[in-house]
Amino acid sequence: MRRKYFLLLQTIVFGGILFAQFSEDAIRYSGHGNGVGARALGMGNAYIGVSDDYSATFWNPAGLAQMRRLEVMGGISNVGFANDATFYSAKQNATTSATSLDNLGFVFPFPTMQGSLVFAFGYNRISDFASASKFDGFNNQSSIISSLQTSITDDPNGEYDIPFNTYLTTSKGYTGIQKNVNQSAEKKESGNLGQWSFSGAIDIEENISFGVSLNIYSGTYDYTRTFLESDNKNLYTYNPSQAISADSAYLRFNKFYYDSYLNAELSGSNITMGLMYRSDFFRLGLIGKAPTSIKVKEHYTNEGESVFDSNSAWSDKNPASKYSFSADNEYTVNSPWIFGVGGSVYVVEQLLIAADIEYSDWAQIEWADNFDLEKGNTSLQSKFRATTSVRLGAEFDIPSTDVKIRGGYSLTPSPYKNDPSSFDQTMYTGGVGILLQRNVLLNGAVAFGSYKSFRNQYSFPSNTSRTDESVSTSLVNFTVSYRF
Repeated sequence: MRRKYFLLLQTIVFGGILFAQFSEDAIRYSGHGNGVGARALGMGNAYIGVSDDYSATFWNPAGLAQMRRLEVMGGISNVGFANDATFYSAKQNATTSATSLDNLGFVFPFPTMQGSLVFAFGYNRISDFASASKFDGFNNQSSIISSLQTSITDDPNGEYDIPFNTYLTTSKGYTGIQKNVNQSAEKKESGNLGQWSFSGAIDIEENISFGVSLNIYSGTYDYTRTFLESDNKNLYTYNPSQAISADSAYLRFNKFYYDSYLNAELSGSNITMGLMYRSDFFRLGLIGKAPTSIKVKEHYTNEGESVFDSNSAWSDKNPASKYSFSADNEYTVNSPWIFGVGGSVYVVEQLLIAADIEYSDWAQIEWADNFDLEKGNTSLQSKFRATTSVRLGAEFDIPSTDVKIRGGYSLTPSPYKNDPSSFDQTMYTGGVGILLQRNVLLNGAVAFGSYKSFRNQYSFPSNTSRTDESVSTSLVNFTVSYRF
């Protein structure tokens, strides 16, 4: 029988052929994106020691104790993504964008004899998965076909070998298509991860508050990649007038289409705890985000199609064929603890300066609820390192106006071990706040980020399908709040 190919099983059984993609998934579902709220974004997300509006449910729930009035807050954001990918000296650019709800929440202060007691509830979109890449170049070192083959030992019935199913190998698994092919691909990712937060804060001492957010996560992730490998230089040609069997069809290889589709539903929970000390001109915040457990339910579809030289003679049948396979998979990603400290100070009456430091040991990330993946936890964790992120921000209240202007900077190191500093994500931000009416505040912010990365399109032979990527991101956020 001609054989099917299943992406996940190949990854698990055959030594991590696409394991880099899975390690990327672990980070994707564990990250916290660009934060919540336009004011925070305008200040470089240096907000642990500020947190005096609804967005404290995300940044530092202890900050809710500062609020004395009911608040309704909502916002939208737009994410832009541009990727310059270089593949064997050939450069391609890909772009994408996404607009979505940033937050919608309510804050309820309760009257107390002394101190403060505040509750809040709402939705925060914490991560956006919009990204894209494409490449097109001549590969003189390898072919994707070899990387998709399976062994008789691991796959005795040949169910997961798509090159065999599409006559790109012989019945014994041999193929002459090893290198010197043109390769092109387009990849697109979309979706987001949000959290429903149930938060509360209370003064435990004069000027010291404690807060907790119980977070329920939900979201989606979609992945599409279309891959084309072709014999553009007519190197794989065999006497077209001589009839050969379909088992030797690789001799007349022309094109191979390999497309992958993935849709995932995400769910999970965690707790964020915070402390805040407040004085008339200075605030200090501490936060701890407990490990997040994200349950991932995936549906895969993988398709392969072969095309051979036209006008060729065949002794049995034309071997051109296509095959597809769909399957489901489930697993959990457990992220590490995240600890942060942040402070804010009014250096003069109109100028607020803020700074945050956030630490996480990504080497503690792990798979769960999937035995085959759990066996790879040691290998997964060996790819990562501990990181310390830095965020700086400022806000200036323009005298005699209802306008505040903001600026900020953040540095988020790459979690991958041995990555150079050019792989760290830097972001520059700016924003403005306008008091439209006595109770209505409009905040807007924009951020521009950049980092470098690379991706192996397949891992065998190693480092022969690498694209070097230079990524630029943009984020625009508008938030409106009304206080009663």
